[in-house]
Amino acid sequence: MDINIKDLDDDVGQRLREQAAAAGQSMQQYLRDTLGRIASRPSPAEFAPGPHTMSRSEFEDIRRHLRNIDAA
Repeated sequence: MDINIKDLDDDVGQRLREQAAAAGQSMQQYLRDTLGRIASRPSPAEFAPGPHTMSRSEFEDIRRHLRNIDAA
């Protein structure tokens, strides 16, 4: 599958280039690996119980939980 992302902010693109270089990877490989990690874990919406709008605090709680998982 090919993905094309339009209108990416220059600073975001620069930061991704820096992260890829620090990982010793091409930008494509870095993004493939990063997207693979994202896709392999539940999204914040999947953590939320039932069909409702998630509050900012719920989102931040889930985000902290995912960071803890990544750090482990």
